[in-house]
Amino acid sequence: MFDKKHAYATIICDNSIIEPTLVSIYSLQLAFSKKPSSKADVIVLIPDSIYIENDSIQQLERLDTKIIRTSFAQSSCMNSQHALLNLWAMLDYKKIVYFTHDVLFDKDVDQLFYQLPNSAILSNQLSPSLLLLEPSPDHFESMVRDYKTSKSIQLQLHNATNKLLQHLYVYNGPMKPWNFHMYNDTDWSKHYDPIPFYYWRKASNGLRHFLNPVSEWKNQQRQNDVCDGYLQSINNIHHFTVQDKFSVMISTYNPERIERISLLIRHLLKSDMVHTIYITWHNPNLDVPASIYDSIQDHSRLKVLKQSYDSLNNRFNPVDDLKTEAVYIMDDDIFIDLQDLESAFNASITFLISILFFVVGHFPRLHRYDPETHQASYKVTNRAPYTLVLTKSMFIRSEYLFAYTCLLEPKLHEYVDQALNCEDLGFAMMASGLSRTPSTFVCNEKPIEDFGRKKGISINNNHMPARADCISNFITQFWNEQDPLLKSYDAVAPFARSVIKTGNWARVETIISNE
Repeated sequence: MFDKKHAYATIICDNSIIEPTLVSIYSLQLAFSKKPSSKADVIVLIPDSIYIENDSIQQLERLDTKIIRTSFAQSSCMNSQHALLNLWAMLDYKKIVYFTHDVLFDKDVDQLFYQLPNSAILSNQLSPSLLLLEPSPDHFESMVRDYKTSKSIQLQLHNATNKLLQHLYVYNGPMKPWNFHMYNDTDWSKHYDPIPFYYWRKASNGLRHFLNPVSEWKNQQRQNDVCDGYLQSINNIHHFTVQDKFSVMISTYNPERIERISLLIRHLLKSDMVHTIYITWHNPNLDVPASIYDSIQDHSRLKVLKQSYDSLNNRFNPVDDLKTEAVYIMDDDIFIDLQDLESAFNASITFLISILFFVVGHFPRLHRYDPETHQASYKVTNRAPYTLVLTKSMFIRSEYLFAYTCLLEPKLHEYVDQALNCEDLGFAMMASGLSRTPSTFVCNEKPIEDFGRKKGISINNNHMPARADCISNFITQFWNEQDPLLKSYDAVAPFARSVIKTGNWARVETIISNE
């Protein structure tokens, strides 16, 4: 006789769940490190019928897992209850905690072994996410008989205590943290859970560093540093309580532009609808010139956000004291009439209330993507349709800042850093891919002055091809070759009375004849 060990076990039935399975196992190993006495074997069952890349096998092995190849078919594996029968046959173990790929462990995992045996600890409508079982010949034979009779395993549901739930996260809803940006439905807000989603992303970042500790990307820690700091400084992530005003975020880098930005600030603060102006100072090597405050009387409505990392992604960082539900994002070389700006905000509020989404702006662009060649085109458009609006001048939902910065795959952020471009394209794809709604173009009555047309990145001959490359790579790498951007034919325009003439059939006949 010998003392049987405890074990954790999971099953890989599909290559699409390898990444979340690796993250789940990594979180379990972290929990072991916090309390070594909890250490137990980690078992991964993989049907022989499923091909797994050698890299994935090696990653599983580096996480100190025991990989067991089984003879049951992939079709049987997809029926999770049929696959679970294998666990009751593992007689070398005293107790086994089965977990699915959508479980993230935190600490005190050994308490799972003290739940009611042979019952589901947590379950959705189809199958258990956490299951404690005691392998034995009698139990195995009983489960097989039940399955042959009813094609299902009869399990008790053991409701997890609040204390237990505090030490793990289960993402068994329709939206997952690893692909939230591809959810593609207008009911997204019902399933979007930003803080638990970030904990998954943070664990994923830890796994990446564990597997590849050396990286040439100097901003590798930016996501964790920014998002950890943000969560430590706020009481409630859903704190955007001001709906009748909007905040402004202006990104800048060069000290020589401070004088002109001061003009923009003075101009914007004349609007009562502007709640706070945030200047994102991207240059971590220089202090913000104090002259930015010289001509501003009300300093309480101006905040400078000095950055620790040099990255275009900083323009979408969440802000701890942001109170408004809407944010106006603008470049530092754009001047817009206040009445046009307020009209665009009012249009944004309409979309915010009606469909729980908006990206509303003044600079429409059109792209196309060929899923066969994985190539995209990108151009300025002066008529419908269009597929996105630029961050040069646009309104967004404030909560999208956290989603872009803290939840998106860091490799997208790395691409932006390397290309020094395309952060707005990634943002537009995230917003549209999450909500399955297009951007909205707003017409302005007075011309917008764009000083970047004289000197800026957009006048470079390589700019448009580089943008097309960004779209190609983003869709191919991060959206599984499924273009998330939607064509839009709509425009919001200021009300103007229709021009009506007294009817004259002779004039109508002339018009028709000349058509």
